[in-house]
Amino acid sequence: MTRTMLFYGHVASNWGDLAINAGALELMRRADIDVEDSTAVLLGPSDQFRRQSSFTLKGMELLTVPTDGTQRGGRDEIELLIDYVAHPQRFADDTGMADTDFIVLNAGEHLFESATGENLVDLVWRVLPALAAQSADKPVVLLPSTIGPFRTAFGTALEEFLHHGFAAAAFRDTESRRLESTRMNPELPVLLDPGFFVPGLRAQAESERDEDVLGIVLRPEDMGIRPGSRRSAFVQNKLRESQFQQSQAFQLFASIAEDHLAHGGRVKIIVQTRADREISTALTDYLSTVAGGERVELIDPQGFRTFVDELGRLGFLVTSRFHSVILASAQAVPSVGVYSETHGHKMPGIFDLLKFPDCAVRLDDRSIATVREEVDAALSTVRGSIDEIHNRIRANRSLVRRWFDDAIAAQDRPQFDSSALQIEALSLLYRTGLDRAQKESLSQVLQAMRDLQDPGADSVDDTPGAEPR
Repeated sequence: MTRTMLFYGHVASNWGDLAINAGALELMRRADIDVEDSTAVLLGPSDQFRRQSSFTLKGMELLTVPTDGTQRGGRDEIELLIDYVAHPQRFADDTGMADTDFIVLNAGEHLFESATGENLVDLVWRVLPALAAQSADKPVVLLPSTIGPFRTAFGTALEEFLHHGFAAAAFRDTESRRLESTRMNPELPVLLDPGFFVPGLRAQAESERDEDVLGIVLRPEDMGIRPGSRRSAFVQNKLRESQFQQSQAFQLFASIAEDHLAHGGRVKIIVQTRADREISTALTDYLSTVAGGERVELIDPQGFRTFVDELGRLGFLVTSRFHSVILASAQAVPSVGVYSETHGHKMPGIFDLLKFPDCAVRLDDRSIATVREEVDAALSTVRGSIDEIHNRIRANRSLVRRWFDDAIAAQDRPQFDSSALQIEALSLLYRTGLDRAQKESLSQVLQAMRDLQDPGADSVDDTPGAEPR
């Protein structure tokens, strides 16, 4: 049986990320991959979220990189990455690639260049396994992912690598294909996200469904992986000052929920990730004062399966979270997506793939009343078309399985000169390393000045009779 290495197993508080893990694992099992003798590689994981991640990668051996324990975020990490990019065989050796047959990249949404360049180091880590696999003569498959935009020569070289250096690669939304350079050939297919393969996704029996319940899974605008951690923290702190009521997302979802409550329905606000907990709690509190707490419920799942099951029992869903759309629609729950430009292009891309592009509604700085009208129209569409959507999802699952099976069987090892990609990556890493070194040196100087200004910082020998130094 075929053995794989999966780069990387997602470790996060986001149930959507864990859906990618669970779906990728199921895809591999169905392709007769020897999961129990395969490895999921974790990238500098937080111990806080490791247990849940391990559950969605059950059966696989887990390996953490950097294997030498180098902490992420400092100069040491940059130096390690520079060495690996210049000599990718070392990464292959450190992770034990020689003992595997196939490399599977589990990228999700990480293959893009942010406007600020903040995600460069993470992006290089995501590309590195493919470079190492090429060095070790191992075929590589990129599972359906959101890709782009790319802004630099490094990004252009990476696009070339994705098209010509992999055994197979795919987009998970149509917008990613539209963003790619027009000169890229052959075209990559657009296929369903691995989250559609989470085991147990099926339409619930009517007796198990709460038809009068509107589900809400929301996120603040201008926060997430694309705006970056610094911008996200700034926005979160600013919105917190008004208990999130100045948020466009809060105002929209409050308006949708109030209308549903006014017609006698119930509302469940479900938390997908820790970053959404505060705004979800604030919306629950607000709606409870409007309609009473008995018809408004906050669901903060403690486990992945609970999250999936809660979505499957809803009457319908309005959400600004990508994997909530996936996990609900795959259980025949009518779903509408709301997105901001800063969230990226995956939400409109998934609805376009499912042939219902108008059911992804853009928020940004538009009038809440206008957006509400579009959401209401989209809800009417999906509620009348959910059987068609559900059947389309099932048919497209078969396409993904066939694509993956063919890639595994072919074991292609395309010949691609990755030197341009390596050179561009090294150039950017050197620049980033210099920036980090300057900041660390400045921080050390400022700390030394503070120590000199603080009399309590003087060392004192408290041996009886000793004089202060």
